[in-house]
Amino acid sequence: MPVLTSLQSNTVSLVNNYDTWMFDCDGGSWHDDQLTDGAFDVLCLLRHQKKTIVFVTNNAMKSRRHYKAKFDKLGIEAYMDEIYGSAYASTVYLSSVIKFSKEKKVYVIRMSGLEEELKDEGIQYLGGTDSSDCTLAPFFLADFVLDEDVAAVLCGYDSNITYTKLSKAFQYLTRNLGCQFLVTNEDTTYPNAYGVLPGGGALSAPLRYALGKDPLCIGKPSTIMLDCIRVKSSRVYLPNL
Repeated sequence: MPVLTSLQSNTVSLVNNYDTWMFDCDGGSWHDDQLTDGAFDVLCLLRHQKKTIVFVTNNAMKSRRHYKAKFDKLGIEAYMDEIYGSAYASTVYLSSVIKFSKEKKVYVIRMSGLEEELKDEGIQYLGGTDSSDCTLAPFFLADFVLDEDVAAVLCGYDSNITYTKLSKAFQYLTRNLGCQFLVTNEDTTYPNAYGVLPGGGALSAPLRYALGKDPLCIGKPSTIMLDCIRVKSSRVYLPNL
């Protein structure tokens, strides 16, 4: 177990001056399946000093349960209520920040991680991994029926993005009065084992261009992410920034 006496004086002062510590996940605490050098020791030190730890990531492909499994695999002590991905933060924003009506629905351009979080928060949704939205038919909107209960469109990373999904999202945003345009994050790219690939922000760009307006971003560096952490974690003290 690392101890404060083994650290440089400026590091000791830094640790003593703050009660809450926030860490990035992908590319911060680890790269693929390899822990970042020193990450384990730093986290152990902060646990030993009874500091509050929060893990924050813009990656919305995975739910908190998936991230908990990742932490376990890497041997990092972490708890569900410490993990805030942009998928979870987006659902918290809907359910707890703006009090999204239980009678309303969200059209999502996302993968299964976001769907899992929406279910846990009791939010109704359309789209996502629905197979009918993952294929492009010759007349992709021929059977489309506008659901008037859709009051928000939420976009994130989607490896199965199609013109059909973008078209349906556009219909909701232009035809349902007051429909909110939300994105889990605005990351233009994301790194993986094969290099750098287009991120969630790049995939929502066609809608931004077509609509001529920017969405509300939930993830970093938006302060909305901090609002969601404040709402859900009474243990975490985050001063207003």
